[in-house]
Amino acid sequence: MTFDLIIRGGTLVTPKGERRADLGISAGQIAEVSEEITAGGKELNASGLHVFPGVVDAHVHFNEPGRTHWEGFETGSRALAAGGGTAFLDMPLNSSPPVLGRAEFEAKREIGEQKSLVDFGLWGGLTPSIWIVWTNWPRPG
Repeated sequence: MTFDLIIRGGTLVTPKGERRADLGISAGQIAEVSEEITAGGKELNASGLHVFPGVVDAHVHFNEPGRTHWEGFETGSRALAAGGGTAFLDMPLNSSPPVLGRAEFEAKREIGEQKSLVDFGLWGGLTPSIWIVWTNWPRPG
C-alpha cells in the first residue's frame, strides 16, 4: 500500500495518552496508525514533535452571504486550518440575511461548500418571530 502522506515518528496525543507512532494518510483521512509504517508515500518527519487531533470550533461567525467585506468562509476557514482546526460550526444570526429558513440555509451551505478549506456545519436560528411559524405555539413571554 502507498499513502498520500506518512507522518513519521511523532508523539501522538490521544484520549488514552501519548505514544510514539507513524500516521498513514490516504484521501485526507488517517488510514493507519502504527509504531512503524512500512508502506511508501511522501513523508513528514515529526520526530521530537507532538501530533494533536484537529480542533473543532463550534462557534464561528463567517458572514457570507451578505457581509463579504467581513470574514467569510475562505478567510475564516484558512485561519482555522492554520491554527490546527479541522472543522467549524457557523452561527446563524450574525449573517445578512440571518439563517432562519431553508432558503438562507441552502444559500449559506452552497457558499461554504465552494469556499471552505475545512469541514463545516451550520446552525439554524430560532427566534420569537419564527417560533409561531415553525411550531404554532404562542410566543414565549
